[in-house]
Amino acid sequence: MAELVNLAETTVVKSGNGFCVALRDGGLPITGDHPLGVYLDDCRHLRGHELRVGGQPPRLLISSDAAGTAAAFELTNPDLILATGMVLPLQSLRVRVERRMLPGAMIDRITVRSHARERIDLELELLLDADFRPMLEVRGLVDAAAREVRRQARGHTLRFAAIGLDGRERSTLVTCAGAVAREDGRLCVLLPFEPGQEHTLDARFELSQPNGATPAPAAGGERLDDRLSMTRAGAEADAWLADRPHFELDAELVDRVLRRSLLDLRLLASELDGQRYYAAGVPWYATLFGRDSIIAALQMLAFDPSMAGETLRLLAGRLGTKLDDAHDEEPGKVLHELRLGELAERQRTPLAKYYGTIDATPLFLCLLCEHADWTGSLELFRELRPQMDEALRWIDEYGDLDGDGLLEYRCRSPAGLENHGWKDSRDGVVDERGRPLRAPIALVEAQGYALAAKRRLARLFEIDGDPVRAGELRAGAARIASGLERFWLADRGFYSMGLDGDKRPSRALASNQGHLLWADAIPHRRAAAIRDALSGAAAYSGWGVRTLAAEERAFNPVGYHTGTVWPHDNAFFALGLRRYGFDEASLRIFEDLLDAASNFPDYRLPELFAGFSRTDYENPVPYPVACSPQAWAAGALPSMLIAGLGLVPDGLERTLHVRRPSLPRHIRRLALEGLRVADTRVDLLFERVAERADRVALTDARVDGDLHVVIDPTRSAR
Repeated sequence: MAELVNLAETTVVKSGNGFCVALRDGGLPITGDHPLGVYLDDCRHLRGHELRVGGQPPRLLISSDAAGTAAAFELTNPDLILATGMVLPLQSLRVRVERRMLPGAMIDRITVRSHARERIDLELELLLDADFRPMLEVRGLVDAAAREVRRQARGHTLRFAAIGLDGRERSTLVTCAGAVAREDGRLCVLLPFEPGQEHTLDARFELSQPNGATPAPAAGGERLDDRLSMTRAGAEADAWLADRPHFELDAELVDRVLRRSLLDLRLLASELDGQRYYAAGVPWYATLFGRDSIIAALQMLAFDPSMAGETLRLLAGRLGTKLDDAHDEEPGKVLHELRLGELAERQRTPLAKYYGTIDATPLFLCLLCEHADWTGSLELFRELRPQMDEALRWIDEYGDLDGDGLLEYRCRSPAGLENHGWKDSRDGVVDERGRPLRAPIALVEAQGYALAAKRRLARLFEIDGDPVRAGELRAGAARIASGLERFWLADRGFYSMGLDGDKRPSRALASNQGHLLWADAIPHRRAAAIRDALSGAAAYSGWGVRTLAAEERAFNPVGYHTGTVWPHDNAFFALGLRRYGFDEASLRIFEDLLDAASNFPDYRLPELFAGFSRTDYENPVPYPVACSPQAWAAGALPSMLIAGLGLVPDGLERTLHVRRPSLPRHIRRLALEGLRVADTRVDLLFERVAERADRVALTDARVDGDLHVVIDPTRSAR
């Protein structure tokens, strides 16, 4: 397995299905086993990339990957002894690397300026290496296979290539005009510098896949200089933001955090079969994940509903079709994970196309319903009716293993995941003694998702003229609601995270139950009990709700699912608190996550962070191998802002409800422009009420089309 690298201390650039995750100075270590590299379609095309100036690595001053598709690294030299014996003092050189990711290619522009007072000759070297290993091998989830990597040096070109297990060649072609390629994997150039002189080299990395992936050529008349420009990359990011609903607010820090969140989702947008989806996260999960891609699409419905539609079509086309224990596949089941490349081609691991998820199928149906609410259209509902029926059949016939009305899972694949909820690590679902629950396991949040799916679909069927089917679905939802009573721990005052194979509930206090509020699955008094249980010091770190309370036997503040804080988990809970009218509790989570994001590099919320108390350390403690960026973490804050503003769309009734709007303490005025409900554009202005600083009012609304903006008058709970 790759050595531990603190992913919080890396830079990421991505375009399409290719990305580079590198150290802060832009380098990829030549030695050691690590997960860094340049990847395309789940294959690492470059594992080593080190710049040498005068035989030594330059020192990092500052770097930025804020544009997403481009990064800049400002470097300088250490003390150097040149070939002439002359000592070049520290910081005599300005070394700048501008990196741009393009579809199927990466370009590094290396610019060196001499501030020495006399003429010098300086050698620049790029030390490169490739291994063409699939990501699952890099992670250590699949045994490494022997691959012979061939190197070919010719002129200023260096080519790496290997034949994969599928018998197909993958290659990386590196060209750098003016440099000399060496068979040992180096590109070298000797440059003369007069005082103040500057030289620029362009190193181009072309990644070739057997599926025909090729570097994107420059458009007609487009110069390489233009494509590499950080200014251009920033302008492209600005244009992307401007083309979507956007905020204007009076809190610069919050603006930066929200901008980073949205641009991370732009970065993670990927494509498969002509349809877009959000890849789960870089570097480990840069591919289609059922649960992750669905949740990110749910979070982004206010900003890009078309992404939800494309994600639904992609997953609908890959529903399970058969009983296949090796892949935990069943008819109508939404997949968990899809991997491309040689491991999938040769079926070396079931994880290449794996269905071990209990919650992706009901979440798929929830996304379909919320897509209709935002778009005001039943077109997709009707288009995907066959797949929707299959998914509902899976819930009733395959997801319920013993016919008791609850969703349960048991891993049948020898190489599959033991746990099939979002806490899918081996020890992610435990009892009060700290022991993993014995399968089959019924997770509490999965019941909530299934209940929500049936209730919300019932409404769509009724609108579409099928009251009989609507009644059947409501009856099914009522049965699930009744079954939820089995999770209630009356003596502890909260819900169990799961029932084991004997239907014995875990008595540990965990965050899972917070999702029941998002699903609107429980009575108000029970929702209040969950609020209280998860707001106490044991469960709440000060930055957010922990996955497992600090008083539990299995608690570990750096345990992946046993005490850490996950932004998406908190967002589900916060959105649910809003549904039940617990606005102050929801706002607390929102504000604390905003504070956390402002303390992470580049204002980026990672996949998760450690569950240490806020009183222990001034800043949130990073989890070293968390994906960053990660889709449902990036979507957490934007979705919480939309919910906090009280925006509840009903596009099918051509109505936008505004319920009890609120703003985090940092903001006094917020304009939301370009929001679309159905086919109508809406601009909204929210301001704090002068005489009541804790109150926020909608002070202006401009509607371009046929839509009613309705301000719900009550501030009471539900």
